[in-house]
Amino acid sequence: MSKYRNEQEILVKRALGLPVNQKTYIKNLYPCNLGIFFIGKISTSILEKLKIQIELVFHSFFFDIKFFGEKKVETCLYNTHTKVEYNLLDETTEEVVLFPTNGFYSIMKTHMVIERTVIGLGLTNVPIYSSSDEKLLFLFGEANLKHKCAIVSTHNLVDLNKSETTELRLIKEVIHEIGHIILGLEHCFNENCVMQFSANTKEIDRKSNHLCEKCKLYLENIRTRSNF
Repeated sequence: MSKYRNEQEILVKRALGLPVNQKTYIKNLYPCNLGIFFIGKISTSILEKLKIQIELVFHSFFFDIKFFGEKKVETCLYNTHTKVEYNLLDETTEEVVLFPTNGFYSIMKTHMVIERTVIGLGLTNVPIYSSSDEKLLFLFGEANLKHKCAIVSTHNLVDLNKSETTELRLIKEVIHEIGHIILGLEHCFNENCVMQFSANTKEIDRKSNHLCEKCKLYLENIRTRSNF
């Protein structure tokens, strides 16, 4: 991983890709409960906005959206498969520790059983990389369809000048990853749709926090087949 800022654009675009190999409807039982877990340090000031936006986009898909208090980045995550890379966010040569996504899935799966939630979403402030492809570094987020959970990292989403921008980016990425769990791994080609792939924060900022009409239709088809 290069430490030079003028190579960031290439590196980030290479780092944030997700699989798009199929259009698959995920066989979940809807409506269901959604559990949102804090793994690391996450501000709670955005929670109400986050819940409102999730309910707006995925209307009637969730009986309840439950927030669960801070889960520590467990010691085992520090000792297993971490990566030390140069920070892509600043002009210094500071190195940061990145954590594998499967470690977060493991934490969430355990608590999803305890809390009786069908779909789990983890929010963390630490940088992450993909366990399925270790070349994918400094991810905004990743979804795991097998385990019905996703992780979103705020590490690359922070705007130091505008907290509102940070909040909106987080909302978009949360909706995007929940969308993958429900709709599948494909990305949308509509540049305004929240399900479009975003290689960097500029692309996140350009798109909306809503589904396009085509993705809404996919969502409605799932609702119809599940009879709710």
